[in-house]
This record gives sequence, C-alpha cells and structure tokens, in this order.
Amino acid sequence: MKRTIAILVFTFLFSGIYAQQKEAYISPKGYSHVMSDEEKELSKNFPKDFQETAPPTGDVRNIAEWEQMESVIIAYDYGFGIPYSLIAEICEDSHATILVSGSTEENSVRTLLSNNGVNTDNCSFVYNDPDAWWTRDYSPWCIAVDNQDVSIVDFPYNRPSRVNDDAVPSVIAAELGIDYYGMNVTHTGGNYMTDGYGISVSTDLVYDENSLSSTQIATKMHDYLGISTYHVVADPQGDYIKHVDCWGKFLAVDKIVITEVRESDSRYDDYEATAAYFENHNCAYGYPYQVYRVKAYDNYNLDMNPYTNSLILNEKVFVPITGSSWDDNALAVYEEAMPGYEIIGVMEGSASWYNTDALHCRTHGFADRNMLFIKHYPIYGTFTTTDDFEVTAEVYSYAGNDMATGFPTLNYKINDSTYHSIEMTETSSNHYSATIPWYTGNNTISYYIEAEDITGKTASVPTMKEQDPFVFYTTHEIVNNPFITKEDDVKIYPNPNRGRFYLQLNLEETQNVEINILSINGQIIYSDNVLVNSGSEPVLLNIENISTGVYILNSKTESKTSSTKLIIR
Repeated sequence: MKRTIAILVFTFLFSGIYAQQKEAYISPKGYSHVMSDEEKELSKNFPKDFQETAPPTGDVRNIAEWEQMESVIIAYDYGFGIPYSLIAEICEDSHATILVSGSTEENSVRTLLSNNGVNTDNCSFVYNDPDAWWTRDYSPWCIAVDNQDVSIVDFPYNRPSRVNDDAVPSVIAAELGIDYYGMNVTHTGGNYMTDGYGISVSTDLVYDENSLSSTQIATKMHDYLGISTYHVVADPQGDYIKHVDCWGKFLAVDKIVITEVRESDSRYDDYEATAAYFENHNCAYGYPYQVYRVKAYDNYNLDMNPYTNSLILNEKVFVPITGSSWDDNALAVYEEAMPGYEIIGVMEGSASWYNTDALHCRTHGFADRNMLFIKHYPIYGTFTTTDDFEVTAEVYSYAGNDMATGFPTLNYKINDSTYHSIEMTETSSNHYSATIPWYTGNNTISYYIEAEDITGKTASVPTMKEQDPFVFYTTHEIVNNPFITKEDDVKIYPNPNRGRFYLQLNLEETQNVEINILSINGQIIYSDNVLVNSGSEPVLLNIENISTGVYILNSKTESKTSSTKLIIR
C-alpha cells in the first residue's frame, strides 16, 4: 500500500537561513552538507585525537536498516530537517530520539511537536547541541555481539569541525548504558549500507579520506562490524558528496534499488555500470541481487529526484517526493520491490529535498535492543530430487527471552494452495529445523519462517511473510542445475560454517577426489584434488576467503559424482 503524507507548508524564520527559493540548508553555526574550506584544511591532519578501542570479541553482526528498530535519531537545529508530519508518523508506532541543546530547548521543542500533532509520549531527548541535522552521517552504527547484546560502533566523522555531532555515538552509548567501540576509519553514515549478513557497500570516498590501505580498511570493517564482503564502488553520481544513499539502497538481503538517469545524461554509463555490478554479484543468500531501478529524471530543471534517499522503519518505507511527475513511478517501484510494506511518500516542507541531501540523510534508525533475529539461508533454484527439503534457521532473542509455545514455525505452500504451518524442532541451542515434503510433478514451493517470544515480540524471514516469501521449484524433468540435494554418503560438518569444515566420504579404497565448489549459478569458484583415505575418515577443507552464501560442493571419485549444499556464513 502506498500513500503520501500531506504537508502544510510552513516557514521557519531561520534568521535568513531559508529564502523562498530552493536553497541548501546552512546551520546557525555556519555548516552546510558540503565540507567547508576550513574543514577541508583540518581534514588533512584528521583524526588526531580519536580514541580507538579494542574491537568486540565474539560473533559480530552489523544490523540492517529493515530489521526491527526502536527509535529514529533526529536533530533539532533551530528547526527540523524533516516535516512535522513525518515525525508524527514515526511516533505513531515507533519512537523519536531528538538531539537538542538542553532542557530549555527540550521544553520548547515539546510544545512545537505537540502543536503539530506529534505524540510526545514517544519522544525522548538527548542533550548534545547538534551542529547540524544530518544524523545519518554522524550517528552510531549498531552491531549485535554474539547475537544478544546490541552495541554501538563509532568512527571519526568526516566533518572535523563538528565536534558535537562527532560525539553523538559516545553520548548515546552513555545514555543507554550499552557497550561502545571506536573504529578508527574516517567515515560517514550516508556512505554506508549493510545487509545484516556481513555484506556492506560504500563508495571509494572511504579510500579518499583514509590513509589506510584497502586491506587495512577491510580488516577493520570485519573486526568491528563483522563485514566479510565490503563492496567499495565508484560513485556514479559525480557530485560533491559521494554518498551511496544518494543513488542506491539495500531493500533486503537480496534486493537493491539503483538510480536510473536519462540516456542523454553524461553519467548514464556510470549508473548502468553500477547496476550491472550488483546484477553480477551474489547477495549473502548465494544468488545475484535483484536490482530495481528508480527514475531520477530532471525535476523542474532544478534538481534530481532523491528517491533512493529513503528511510525503512519497521514495516513502513518513507520515500522523499517533490511533486515531480516521476513521484508515482518511484512509489510504484518501492511497492514492487517491497510487497506488504506501507510505502509513504513524504513531500518536502520548508526544508527542501535535494539529490544529495534528503530524508535518509536527516534520520537514523537505532536497532531494537530486544529484537528477535532469525538467520536463515533460503532454498533456491530448481530441484529434480525426490527427497524432502530440510529448512534450518537460527533464532535469537536479544532480550534473552524463551520462544513462545509453538514457535518458531515453518510456513509453506505448494503452488496456489493454502499455507501449512509446522513447528520447527530445536536441534541445538538457537538452531531449529523442519521439513517440507517432496511433491511429485512440477511445483512452485513458497515458504517463510516466523518466530515469537514469550513477551509477544515477533520476527519473520522474509519480513513480509506470505506477501514476499522465499520460492523454489521442483520438476520431474532433467535440468542443467548444480543445486542437487546431498547424497547419503557425502557429509559436510559443520554446515553452515565459516569456510572451514570437514568433508566425509565413504570410500572403498584410498584415492584422489576432485573437489569443485560452485555458485548457485554453476560457476566454479574453488577447485582442488585431495587424497582421501578409504573408509569414512573426514578431510579438513579451508576456504575462508570465499564470500558468505549458498554453494554446491561436487565431489568426483573414480566411480561417481556427488553433490551437496554448502552454506558459508
């Protein structure tokens, strides 16, 4: 469903900051979204005094934007960078964390919010006088350590003069009483997106602003954020900001939206190359990204439409719109890519949207510290096997709560039938399993997993369950597909794993075995010949340099070839 927030256009007297024309915002302290000459000079020797901490210990996971959020961080700087109607919408069923200078300003802001229809019971205030309202750029990144403790990762904000903004992560960590980690990589939140499964994206601005090598940066991203695959790409927009959220956005683990410009645009080839890059790379699930395109054509000859600069908040998506003839097209693309979400177009208020500075830049979600998290690698492809399908998942309550009776559940349907619901069995701590039985003939199998804890907190994968399920196919026909279920005499353990695992084959005699690991599309990404002793003695394989995802391991002996699914996480 899509709708548009109607805006009563209002004008703040920002001491001449805004004229009636469409002008860029400059804070009362003189800062704009563009780095000033003074900041550029300071940045040459920046950062001098950032205190890097030791990285987290344990399993680290960077939380994605579409996961459960408990609040949205926004700043009041003689006004808000977003319309009151959006703040009211946020506070309907979520929470706003508002940065203000102190108690006096809090009282006046409460009155403004209340007068504009905002439920102030769902607002909290943090005293840290903001330098500007771009909370996306300087607010903390949330991680989960050992899938239980939500913590904060800080970094040197790439605007060195804005010391109050740069301090926000440590202030919020102290306010909430949660763990804080400092990662000494100069960065900005607008130039970063992550999928929650260890894959992140930035433009090469991150290389421009750091004296570290690409390997050193990737190592820090891994150690502090749990990122195993870091896509650093050229900026197709070619503007001053070089932020990924100005032209692209992860919408799910396997979905990304990329700006589309006219063929006559000088940047057309760059945008098409960026879209092709993701179309030809696998998501964490092991198959190529689903790439959606949103037209960002000229808007009244003033600017480009900033449709990728949107905010995902629980089951809503807020998309900046400007009254352009392309607004409806943009909202339709989000509806197609994210079925079941409420797609809400947000008109610009007195603070205009820009192609380099819009809704996403001025908001920042903070993860629900009591969330449920379901980790699952979906079944994908077309199968000729007659075996049943085992579905496995890990389910974690970050609040430490037990599952409610009957949960988690595997819900599946065959073709257009109704969904069947099966309670999943706990095979080990936080690990669950259930089986989808084999059905003869050509079938489309849709499924999703749902969890609920004893407090009523829920989660599902995919997020919108039956409105956007995982899908795979079965057929009685022979197809050219490497995705074959495992033979009884081939075992991988542990599976899933991190690239280090044992392969066990039952052989009558010692022999060389050809090992090939294939992507879901059949591309060989690893090949080796190993000597395997007779019997069932396991062989240790180490392929830790392979990206996370779902693969097929083929083992070829003198007498047969066998295949089994391999999951790298």
